[in-house]
Parts: sequence; C-alpha cells; structure tokens
Amino acid sequence: MTHPTRRAGMRRALFISTLLGLLLGSGAVVLRPPTPALAHAEYARSNPAAGAAVRAAPPRLDLWFTQELFRRAGANTITVAAPDGRRVEAGDATVDSADRTHLSVALSPNLPLGTYTVTWTSLSAIDGDDATGTFAFTIDPNAPASAAPVTPSMDAAPAAASPSDQPRGFPIWMAGAVLLLVTSIALASWAVRGEASR
Repeated sequence: MTHPTRRAGMRRALFISTLLGLLLGSGAVVLRPPTPALAHAEYARSNPAAGAAVRAAPPRLDLWFTQELFRRAGANTITVAAPDGRRVEAGDATVDSADRTHLSVALSPNLPLGTYTVTWTSLSAIDGDDATGTFAFTIDPNAPASAAPVTPSMDAAPAAASPSDQPRGFPIWMAGAVLLLVTSIALASWAVRGEASR
C-alpha cells in the first residue's frame, strides 16, 4: 500500500507534468512550421511563345499551365490585343478535355504585323485559386527562324477560397500535437479526480 504522503506527491508531480504537456502541446500548435502555399496554375509555355517573333500570323494561341484548370464558365480566359489595342481573339478560350493544363483560343484571320499582348487568367483545379499574367509576341516576316522567347511577367492574385477546395492531407505535426493535448487532458482529469476523492 502506497503511503498517503507519497501518493499525494505522485499525484502532484503528475498534475504538474500534465500541465507542462498541455503547455508544450499548445506551443506546438501555435509555433507550427509554416505550411507551404500550393502554387497556382501559372504559365508554363505557349505557342507562340512568350517574347517570340513569328513569321506568320498564328491561327490560334495555345497556353499550357503548371496545374490542371478548373472548368468553370469564364474562369479561364485569354485575351489578345493587336498593336492598335483591338481585341483579335475569335471566341472564348477553351480547356482541352484530354489535357486540362492546356487552354487555347482561336485568333482572327489576316492579323497585321506588329506586337500582340496576351493576357490570361486561370483557375486552378488543385488549390481553387486564380492567377493572371501577361506576355507578348510579335508577327514579323523578317524574324529569325528561332527567336529566343523571354520570361513572361506574372501577376498572380489569389482569390477567395473556392467551395471545391479540399484539404491536402493531415500534417504529422498536427496529429502529434492533438495526441499530446488529448493525453495531457485525460491525465490532468485523472489527477484532479484523484485529489478530489481523497
């Protein structure tokens, strides 16, 4: 039979260690490592390429993104402005059913020479966020056979979370912190009940 004084000391020690466990568990939650944000559906490549000079007017413009696109009317767009500012896309941009990273739009025929500005918006099917960016290409019959493209400018703008957003897994650190908190609360309750029953 454990001596009452020793039993009381054990319960007090257990109670103190439980409080410390609660404190550590709370600290783990507050000081958790930052969760890296999921990337948006950003520009990967295009045809014509960003910054490229092509010898003939293309019949359409194709873009590929770093993530699959969410199919929602008006969410993924491409606008193409001629040198005089006139819009020259013929219809709405469409997502490729076989490759949802691919977005394309037909262009008006007989485009004049000059530099065209492309503006795109995308809605990621992965993280539910949207992004936007611009780049340019030039129609020049005297362009070299392989004009080197340049990196397009990006202006990613996260949107409000979409209802389709889904968690991407339960972090291990959070599972450990929850387990520590639950265990500590259970031990604290047991220690308090023991003290109250004496």
